[in-house]
Amino acid sequence: MYDATATAGPAVVSDLNTVSVYTTRSDAEIARARLEADGINAIVIADDEGGLNPGFYSTYGVRVVVADEDLPDARESLGLDFVAIPLELLQTMVDHARDGAPNEACGLVAGVDGAATKVYPMANADPAPDRFTLDPAEHFAVWEDATSNGWEIIGSFHSHPTGPPIPSESDLRGGADPDWANFIVGVENGHVAVRAYRYADGAASPVEIDHR
Repeated sequence: MYDATATAGPAVVSDLNTVSVYTTRSDAEIARARLEADGINAIVIADDEGGLNPGFYSTYGVRVVVADEDLPDARESLGLDFVAIPLELLQTMVDHARDGAPNEACGLVAGVDGAATKVYPMANADPAPDRFTLDPAEHFAVWEDATSNGWEIIGSFHSHPTGPPIPSESDLRGGADPDWANFIVGVENGHVAVRAYRYADGAASPVEIDHR
């Protein structure tokens, strides 16, 4: 996750760092148990409004956090998926999302060997606060530019102007390439944040963002 309000590195809670985010408490507890079995202390952080709203998880996520120094080992233990992207490219997504509000903003991401090299802000061909459509002509122009530089399209990005960076039902129905990293710019704990996912068979799997 990238927190656009942080000066450097991912958002932290004291000396703890989020290693993964889940939509159910049970999945988070399984991850915590796996980490504990590998000798890595982990904590599950979630809010279900005192047990009154367990569905809160699906909107805001359940985080598994570990100590900063344990983060690399925790990622390896959980077999997490990664995408490398420079901070300035993440900031390009955030800036485009702000410019596009109150509608969703969108674009494509090019790279080499799974590492991002350029972000292409694009017009939303179907402007609305809850959906986006990449313009086919712009899409082709981006592909031509990326190819001419020896890159390939490795992902997309879009914004949730007033919601969390969690895939919506329309996102999952979008039919994105399962190899793409799909970045979402949203609002999390009052901050602008970016998370990434891969979509396959109507489900999303989290992709850790490495922006060091």
